[in-house]
Amino acid sequence: MGEIIVTLRPSGERFTAPAGQGLLEALQRHGIPLDAPCGGKGTCGKCHVLVNGRKAPACQYTLTEDVVVDLPEQAQVRVLTGDGGGEADGRYAYVLAFDVGTTTVAAFLCDGRTGRQLACASAVNPQSAYGADVIARIQYELEHHDGQMAEEIRRCLARLTREAAREAGVGPEQIGLVTLVGNTAMHHLLLGLDVEPLVKPPYMPSMRGTVELTGADWLPVAPETPVRVLPNIAGFVGADTVGCMVSAGFDRREALTLLIDIGTNGEMVLGDRERRTACSTAAGPAFEGAKIRFGMRGAPGAIDHVSLEEGRLVCHVIGEGEARGLCGSGLLDAVYALLQGGFVDESGRMWPEVPGPWMTVDGQPAFLLRDGVYLTQKDIREVQLAKAAIRAGIELLLDTMGRERTEVREVLLAGAFGSFLSPESACGIGMFPPELLDRVQAIGNAAGEGAKQCALQEEAYRRSIALAEETAFLELANLPAFQDCYVDCLEFGEEDGVWKS
Repeated sequence: MGEIIVTLRPSGERFTAPAGQGLLEALQRHGIPLDAPCGGKGTCGKCHVLVNGRKAPACQYTLTEDVVVDLPEQAQVRVLTGDGGGEADGRYAYVLAFDVGTTTVAAFLCDGRTGRQLACASAVNPQSAYGADVIARIQYELEHHDGQMAEEIRRCLARLTREAAREAGVGPEQIGLVTLVGNTAMHHLLLGLDVEPLVKPPYMPSMRGTVELTGADWLPVAPETPVRVLPNIAGFVGADTVGCMVSAGFDRREALTLLIDIGTNGEMVLGDRERRTACSTAAGPAFEGAKIRFGMRGAPGAIDHVSLEEGRLVCHVIGEGEARGLCGSGLLDAVYALLQGGFVDESGRMWPEVPGPWMTVDGQPAFLLRDGVYLTQKDIREVQLAKAAIRAGIELLLDTMGRERTEVREVLLAGAFGSFLSPESACGIGMFPPELLDRVQAIGNAAGEGAKQCALQEEAYRRSIALAEETAFLELANLPAFQDCYVDCLEFGEEDGVWKS
């Protein structure tokens, strides 16, 4: 069929692709991961580029002639990288830890004798071009079986290894140990394991235990360097949650603690050093920018905080410039502010009868926030679905363990979204019980910190294995009460009558 020449601007780089190939796939295979939260189905509108001067969705454009493609500016995403090290047992001169998140990937290079963090490198997960959430990526893998996502993430990890080593002035071959955490889907896709068990009952992983490889497999470290992939707990509670528990010292906590990592899958653990139960809630990618009309990651141009002042919404934009969209923390704040102002009621219905900067979009009301960025009725419904999943998970964990909300002494929020969200907004829309408002504490990239600890200390690594083995898993979908609880949690606000078994 012939070859098509694709010229990229502004770089001027050129490459060839087969005629008849989709532009999105061609860009992906050339190592350019455009955002495509819908997985290339043409429904999200977020992979638009200029093709020969005309705007077009890359996922719907077929290459039939030579093209010039103007790529969107790749803004820097806020990635929680941390700068602290930890105690080290001195087994290796240098160690490297990875946190492979659904959205972002971070690498931490540490001195194995002092524990000091020497360098960090991060990137957007290139698999995001195949879908915003793990289900979309699993479906792609099941349909294509081409190993493309394993290749993408391995290439990313190799690049980050070189970047971190270069920043620290260390040769990659000097790294003595590598540890890696990620959710179960990231784990399976990286290792090339069968992902089908993750989407079929009982939703358990193909492999739960620790995997130990050598550096020769896919990293530019010495061939004999061990690469340890930490263990999973269940199909949607992975090694990243285990890393969080290691970092938070969950196996040493006397008081009842709730750990939550809010992402596409809202993983949470409730318990103390004696007993722990974990679950995963299908929160969806709304708080990561997908399925929201103007949703985006936490980058310059994103509205990240919103407040109600004298009856109007006041928005803060990352970088202080013009608003291009809103990230998770801004979305959460905006919905709470709309509730406070009476623009949205507890059922989630917008009320354009209340005076405000209203618009009509596709025949439905929309509320203008700033600079052409607005929230639609559909956006509000997406937030309801996400917050109900998280709240239902909390309520059912408490119920299963026979504990009350008031008994929870600490709520630890892990991850980027948890670090920037407002606890007042989270409680205000009913995502968290109001009793927990003054007990919420952000703990940053706890998964990455746990991975670092496991690289620096053999004892921490052994603890991670024990935590994975000794933490019970609760499959919410199998609970008879789940549907009733979830429906009750859809309402915004808080009432004494929230679901009770």
